[in-house]
Amino acid sequence: MKQPITADTAKSKEEWVYPYAKISRSRKGDPAILGPNLRKADADEVYAVAGISPKDGLQYSMEASTKCYTISDLETDEPLAMFGTGPSHVAKDTGEPVMGGIWFLGSDKMFEKNRISFLRNSKFWVQKLLRDYTILHNLVDARNVIHIRWLKWMGFTFIADVPEFGFEKRLFKQFYMRREDND
Repeated sequence: MKQPITADTAKSKEEWVYPYAKISRSRKGDPAILGPNLRKADADEVYAVAGISPKDGLQYSMEASTKCYTISDLETDEPLAMFGTGPSHVAKDTGEPVMGGIWFLGSDKMFEKNRISFLRNSKFWVQKLLRDYTILHNLVDARNVIHIRWLKWMGFTFIADVPEFGFEKRLFKQFYMRREDND
């Protein structure tokens, strides 16, 4: 049986190579290339939240993130998805970030060849991003059933329905994950 390639096998601190894709720090032009190719559910969610285009949603998310990554096709280098985190709450006494917003937006192409690798490595990446915060959280459009199922599978807890949220005043679901410190 072929051993799965995981982010633990990164060749450098800036690029992680998988069978059909690679993950690296996001580049300036990635939102413009990926934006027009977002999954319909992801594009609909961006519009529902802010009333902006997928490209602008990706650009804003990238700029608001302290860590932002792009999943690119290994052969063509085409961006397939982007994800990241950024601080949302800081400790009053230290000014250190304790809560971070997490996000992920992708294209249908992302899952054509990468579905199994993506699922195998999703939990690793969430844990990697969680290292910087005590809690990761965000909201997801209630219509985005695939993302909700994926978030539950990864271990996120859903804590509240948020009615009439965002530009389109739609139902969103609030979720979070707390870091398990093993001190």
